[in-house]
Amino acid sequence: MAKMKEVIAQIAELTIEDEDGEECEVELEEPASAEELSDISENIPLNAELIDFYLTTNGMLLFSDEIYDLESLDYDSENGIITIHEWGNGDFTCIATQQSKYPEGTVLFMNHSPDVLVPIADSLSDWLLKVVAEYQKKGRLLHPADYFRSPQEQGLYSHVINALRGRDCELNG
Repeated sequence: MAKMKEVIAQIAELTIEDEDGEECEVELEEPASAEELSDISENIPLNAELIDFYLTTNGMLLFSDEIYDLESLDYDSENGIITIHEWGNGDFTCIATQQSKYPEGTVLFMNHSPDVLVPIADSLSDWLLKVVAEYQKKGRLLHPADYFRSPQEQGLYSHVINALRGRDCELNG
């Protein structure tokens, strides 16, 4: 697993041309303070990688996708997941905590409900690198529903449709 600070340093200066030909960049925020992290950790169990992320940047704009700052995190203690990114349609990207049925640190796609989770990456740093690679190749991050329209397309979330086949969820209609 790549070290978070190294990953952020690697992607911090990147720009891409999005699918509309517009230039997009990575925008970092000021790092969270130790006090802010301590305060949030009283209610949200941050793993070491998330702590490193927030000590480096308190959220970010990853081209067109916002990674939440500390104040915007949402912790679902019943399912052991922390919401870090929103798709804008009721779907989210989450991180598994020790209380989750998934390995701690796993990045998950949530289709409207914590009952509908699909693993996407083993770690936040791995997910960030894969998101950047998809933006560089396609000009955007494809949502799982995009693979209905273009089933031959491959990408970070292309396996979600098959993983949810037969389950009661929004993606299945």
